[in-house]
Amino acid sequence: MNALGLFGAFATLFAAGYGLLVLLIHRSARLSLAEQIAFSWLFGTGAVSLLLWAFGFFADGLLLQGLVSFVCISLGMVGWNLKKPSQIRSKARWFEVVLTPVIAIEIAIVFYLSFVHTLGWDGLLNWEIKARYAFANGGVLPAAYFSDTGRAFSHPEYPLAIPFTELWLYLWLGEPNQFCAKTIFPAFYVAGTFLVAAFTARLSRRTWLGLLMAALLFFVPQITVEVGCASAGYADFPLSVFYLAAAGCLFCASERGNDVFFRLYAACLALLPWVKRDGLILWIVAAACGVFVILWRRKSPLSLVAFLPGIVIICAWRLYLNAMHALQAVDFLPFNLETFRTHVDRATPLLSALLAEFCNLPTWSLFWFIVAVAFLYALPRMRDPGVVALLLALIAPIVLYLSLYLFSSWPNYLDHVGLSISRLLMQVTPVGFLLIALAISRRPERRPQRVQMPNRATCAIARSERTAVVELA
Repeated sequence: MNALGLFGAFATLFAAGYGLLVLLIHRSARLSLAEQIAFSWLFGTGAVSLLLWAFGFFADGLLLQGLVSFVCISLGMVGWNLKKPSQIRSKARWFEVVLTPVIAIEIAIVFYLSFVHTLGWDGLLNWEIKARYAFANGGVLPAAYFSDTGRAFSHPEYPLAIPFTELWLYLWLGEPNQFCAKTIFPAFYVAGTFLVAAFTARLSRRTWLGLLMAALLFFVPQITVEVGCASAGYADFPLSVFYLAAAGCLFCASERGNDVFFRLYAACLALLPWVKRDGLILWIVAAACGVFVILWRRKSPLSLVAFLPGIVIICAWRLYLNAMHALQAVDFLPFNLETFRTHVDRATPLLSALLAEFCNLPTWSLFWFIVAVAFLYALPRMRDPGVVALLLALIAPIVLYLSLYLFSSWPNYLDHVGLSISRLLMQVTPVGFLLIALAISRRPERRPQRVQMPNRATCAIARSERTAVVELA
């Protein structure tokens, strides 16, 4: 029974995501099978969690599940009836044949780690607790939950993409089954692996390099085995996959005649603040990168509409929290100039802590050293708007995250840094793999061919030839 319910939940998630994907790219682009699976999962989780929240204002129980299921199946049928996204097919080389089963084994290991370990702190007390409260209340979070001081530890102000995806599984299973809910997080690892491979193959035009980057993702300890890793139930890695999708699509959209990826970028951008509160910062950075690409490529002003869905989600969630009188986090002091002035002396210790984290080999291995080298290789290509946007997408969140600790309310703000900085850096780690791939695949810029001016002898010969032709005529 659990297997059947789990199948129904995942089938409706993918149906909704696939339908949205086809509507966004209809007759406009060729996507690989890996890209279709990854985008379908991301759009499906985003759409279902938003629908559960929106329909929850006037329905609950079986009616709520039925309404959301109807929309999911309808989107799936629309996507199936429209022209399906054609797949990119290429002849596999021996290196690609070797890497593919390696990636499959890595994915199996992540699933295994997820099943044998319990959910981490955030997985249990930030996300799963919301899913259980909502399930016990007919699929809707009780209004009292948001203002209950006894539950403030669970961050009621956090958005609902992850807990309501778990709730969707619970509704189909008929019970809050934590073991089955664990499948969500390795599924995000699958999506992240597929997107790293697909985007790397697109920017380098080398399939083997995409598979290599996807395989190396597994060897970053923070992603696979450290606290807050992809299998621990934290929202940081799912957020990193959404951010990777937004940054990768924007890089592809920076090329002329590739506007379909700009629509995909807009959809991924809108879901960033719905995954976690930190997603608001990533939304600001990704939106700024999008404005840069729009201005550089002189796109139509209508392109700015791409930012509207995200603004609507941000404002709607904020209004909802105000209406529910939700408790706000106390981890940070007020963000104002006075607080900044009195805490600016923290800047040097914070930079030292960041550098120490970059050099933390048990957590990151050699990843950040390789990223630093890739950054230097990318500098000569700064005339490419896609490269500039990719660099900003990697560096700007790190700067902003570090700046937040200037406003930390913890008695020892360095303890705050040590507890959370690794998970914040993980949110931009997949984008770092794109930068590495960009450096490996760098190609020298084409120089304009020099035109050699004719000398006097050449001109004299040309005049004599034209005279001879005229005499013969």
